[in-house]
Amino acid sequence: MALTQTAEYALRAVVWLAQHPGEPQTTQQIADATQVPFSYLPKVLQPLVRSGLIAGQRGLRGGYTLCRDAAEISLLDVVQQVDPIQRIESCPLALGAHTGRLCPLHQFLDQLLLAEATSLGATQIGDLTTCPGEPAPLCPSRAALHAEAEAEAGTAGADAACETRPEHEAP
Repeated sequence: MALTQTAEYALRAVVWLAQHPGEPQTTQQIADATQVPFSYLPKVLQPLVRSGLIAGQRGLRGGYTLCRDAAEISLLDVVQQVDPIQRIESCPLALGAHTGRLCPLHQFLDQLLLAEATSLGATQIGDLTTCPGEPAPLCPSRAALHAEAEAEAGTAGADAACETRPEHEAP
């Protein structure tokens, strides 16, 4: 099964916040970094605030922060707040012959949903921000950074702006 766009936007925002612990991030900063439409982002963030996964502070020096350590927040925690995965518990067609058990089709679909929820539940946000040797999440490609740096300065030099992290280096 595929995640909805809203669920992916929420995951992007939470990963971004995990990459900036203790640094409140404004809606504009999050939108710019995650490429989530600025006007849609509050709709994504509101259920995360209501659930206590993130906190929002208004005013000067305000912004959003994680309420818990990223290692304690699963992808499922995030997804369930914005677009819950709903298992199939009874026949969606309300067929009397399927009372008490699902037909093979709906059993299969329910197993897909279970596998998706299990996988999301087994992965922590922190796991996505500390992958040694992998590109940092939400980081523009080196080629894009290089082209942007050349356009602005007329020289090469953006390669260092977003490197893959060596195994011994923290995010």
